[in-house]
Amino acid sequence: MNESPLRNENISKLPKEQPKEKIVFWGTSAVCIPYLKNLQGHFDVRLIITQPDSLGGRGRQKIVPPVKNFALKENIDILQPENLKEKKLVEQVEKINPVIGVVISYGKIIPKALFTIPKFNTVNVHYSLLPLYRGAAPVQRALEKGDKKTGITIFELKRKMDSGDIWARKEFDIVDSDTTAALWERLSEEGGPFLVDTIKAILSGRIKKIPQEHEKATYAGPVKKEESQVDWRLPAGEIVNKLRAFTPWPGLCCSANDRLFKLSKLRVCAQAPEIASLQAGKKPGHVLSMDKESLKVCCGNNTVIEILEIQPPGKKPMTPYNYCLGNDLPESLC
Repeated sequence: MNESPLRNENISKLPKEQPKEKIVFWGTSAVCIPYLKNLQGHFDVRLIITQPDSLGGRGRQKIVPPVKNFALKENIDILQPENLKEKKLVEQVEKINPVIGVVISYGKIIPKALFTIPKFNTVNVHYSLLPLYRGAAPVQRALEKGDKKTGITIFELKRKMDSGDIWARKEFDIVDSDTTAALWERLSEEGGPFLVDTIKAILSGRIKKIPQEHEKATYAGPVKKEESQVDWRLPAGEIVNKLRAFTPWPGLCCSANDRLFKLSKLRVCAQAPEIASLQAGKKPGHVLSMDKESLKVCCGNNTVIEILEIQPPGKKPMTPYNYCLGNDLPESLC
């Protein structure tokens, strides 16, 4: 028997789909894209605010923020203000009447007049267990220090950097193979759904924000290019951690015969009697031995590091042994 068609009077009785809550999003870099995709599935991302286009690279070419490209593709209204203190910008944000704001990797300090416009103010996603590692490079500094735990914190934006009340935190293990690139990717994959769940909990009143313990705060300053130069006086474990922290940028480098090499793969050398005898009287940076697998170098605190892979200028990564088939290495890499 054929089913009867859905009649007009029945259509009016169907539950109406509730309109999605409106969000204003602040962000610039590519790390924002997974978050935007997750937010779009649950909320009305009505406005995206990002940095202005810039010039850079060879030939000073135009660089468009990845978030702008996403907004254009998804037909989302976008603003690229040069000055965040313009009264017109406040009016433009107020006009959409957002329920909450989200800021991720925007790149500028947002004035209070803007981040307090939404009903539930503005939240920020930070890759640490705040109040630890406030600042620009929480992932890098946690790896550099050799931490075994990190996390995602979603907190309410305040004037003072990364100091706002905490809405939610999620803890993650750091594994020995993690680099900044790998850890960023894992946190970003988990971060999108976690942000959606947290915003839903905020809007429904299911969670309450808690103040940070400011006396426990630590600072994660931005990574600088000059930090890429290896310091052999450090213990081998600390040098390995720096390579993890500075991958992909700025990398870890050393000089040999006036050439700058990237160190692309390292490990701490297990202590053994034969290694100890080679170390006797040698200073940090001294080359101890080499075989087809690695190059062993003295480090601080009587430790030894194994260089498994190097990248000479303009070349692909290779073992030190393969490099030395046609090149000499000095006795010291200092």
